[in-house]
Amino acid sequence: MRRWRRWFGVGLLLLPTLSAAAAPLWQWQSDVVIPATTVMDVKIGELSGIAWDADEQLLYAVSDRGAVFHFQLTWDGNRISAAEPVYAANLLDSKGQRVRKGRRDSEGLAVLNANNGKAGDSQLLISFEGEPRIIRFTPAGRAIKNMELPRQLGDVRQLRKPNDGLESVAFHSRYGLLTAPESPLKGKPRTLHTLYGLSKSWSFNAYPAENSSITALETLPDGNMLVLERAWSGFPNPLVVSLRYLDFKQCPKKGACPIQDIQVFSSLLALDNFEGLTHVDGNRYLMISDDGGGDWQRTLLTAFTLE
Repeated sequence: MRRWRRWFGVGLLLLPTLSAAAAPLWQWQSDVVIPATTVMDVKIGELSGIAWDADEQLLYAVSDRGAVFHFQLTWDGNRISAAEPVYAANLLDSKGQRVRKGRRDSEGLAVLNANNGKAGDSQLLISFEGEPRIIRFTPAGRAIKNMELPRQLGDVRQLRKPNDGLESVAFHSRYGLLTAPESPLKGKPRTLHTLYGLSKSWSFNAYPAENSSITALETLPDGNMLVLERAWSGFPNPLVVSLRYLDFKQCPKKGACPIQDIQVFSSLLALDNFEGLTHVDGNRYLMISDDGGGDWQRTLLTAFTLE
């Protein structure tokens, strides 16, 4: 979503939200700004997806430009104090060639084998926005295999807009690969999102702000889902980022699942454009903002806890 990013500066305003008792409680812990430096000839910027690898003790990130980054984190309890880049590479196809221009818009990220006690077997699931694809990569950024997509998502003509593709991906121990188009597919209500697995799907109402779209998914330790949405409909409307909680057990056999708001961020002029989300361990989580590749925004890594 590059059309508007450069208009927003830095800063963060929070709106109080009402949540049902079952939803976890959000608590901000700390922020770290990641400078737009160059690492191994790849510039850090436009980071859209993050995922934590517990076995390797690394935070992975992917950018809109088709690159992968590794960061080592420094913590003080629940507070993050540093994110040091230690590796960067452009994404390569299975033949070792750079993913060609026009197909590099990597957005969503999840890690397989990230917490099995074995070093060296992690693999990245990366989703792409323009042409709907989810590809399994090595942590070094080389493609291994294209993943099977839910049948509803394989036709780019079904996207509401050309860049409304797969901005999010998650892996669930029961349902396997889960993903969602940024905006509902053609023929679906604009305000009804759908989360897709290979054999099942779940729908829920979008956050009630115009053009609220899904930017990230993360599986919780209890098997439920965090959903990150972003809404913007042009000036003079505010940018709204919402962190939401989906309890699969509450989903009816037919109709929309109930979804609860954990935290909502909104501002007319100053708000970081959060697009990435990951669970670290225990009740610790991270989310990251996309700097849009310009000078008006920053890459902000935010630590928070859920109780």
